[in-house]
Amino acid sequence: MTKLKIGLAGAGHLGKIHLKCILENSELELIGFYDIHAETRQQVAAEFGIKNYNSYEELVASCDAIDIVSATSSHFELAQYAIQQNKHCFIEKPVTSTLEEARFLKTLLKEHPVKIQIGHVERYNPSFAAIRPFIKEPKFIEAHRLSSFNPRGRDVSVVHDIMIHDLDLICLMARSEVKDIRANGVSLVSPLPDICNARIEFENGLVCNVTASRISMKQMRKIRIFQEDAYISIDLLEKEAQVIRLLDEYQDNTLEIETHKGNKYISLVNPEIKTVNAISEELKSFHKSIVTDDMPEVNLDEGIQALALVQAITKQIETNQ
Repeated sequence: MTKLKIGLAGAGHLGKIHLKCILENSELELIGFYDIHAETRQQVAAEFGIKNYNSYEELVASCDAIDIVSATSSHFELAQYAIQQNKHCFIEKPVTSTLEEARFLKTLLKEHPVKIQIGHVERYNPSFAAIRPFIKEPKFIEAHRLSSFNPRGRDVSVVHDIMIHDLDLICLMARSEVKDIRANGVSLVSPLPDICNARIEFENGLVCNVTASRISMKQMRKIRIFQEDAYISIDLLEKEAQVIRLLDEYQDNTLEIETHKGNKYISLVNPEIKTVNAISEELKSFHKSIVTDDMPEVNLDEGIQALALVQAITKQIETNQ
């Protein structure tokens, strides 16, 4: 495949992780990076031996694509400029601070048909990838995402910060419009909600219960999926997955049980989970969409859908408060 000249915007904690993944990818050529803080630029340039640009405009002019891993509040301005310069953009989640900003970016694509991929990295989590073939019309989904407090996320609520990961996966699995939302949140260590629970009902009947906290004593990223023929559990943190299926016919290693629909057979499946770096995988996917001229796997519309759900939940919390 064609080697892609890519620039990095934002060299903070997550930005440096992206930087390392780009350097390890033989199909990407990191031409340099830009960070708003001069001290950070000097430190990262010295640490990795790569060029730092004194202005974002210079960086954009030197590359084919931009990886935007800066603060959410800067996503819109950086992406807007890059798109107008006909540069492909990888934009970390959430795509922008507001729906209006994200929708404006979409209008720019009419005149500047570049590729835009949103960094919903859990799509590439190997445990989620392993169970995707088993998901068929879920009826109930329960998600818990707990983490300890990190000052880096203080500029946004827990919904924008970490719950959005599960909301994106839920939208992917639901394939339906949202019918109703009930949500509440609590602010404890920051001015914005640090704990949130949301109940989301979709038009197709799917009901989801989603909890997120960034002041927990332990880490947790678990999703349970219930559908007519299966119960699916995923541990996104430990990279584990299990599928319990209800079959009509006997197979090896199944357990027969009696149900109201007659005898059924329980099958326990532990899908093979590959050892991969999810951020590396999403950057590979971004590169592939450009060189093959395909739709990015996590496109701008899907980024907008996740952000719309985030804003609807946030509005519910504000109403309750």
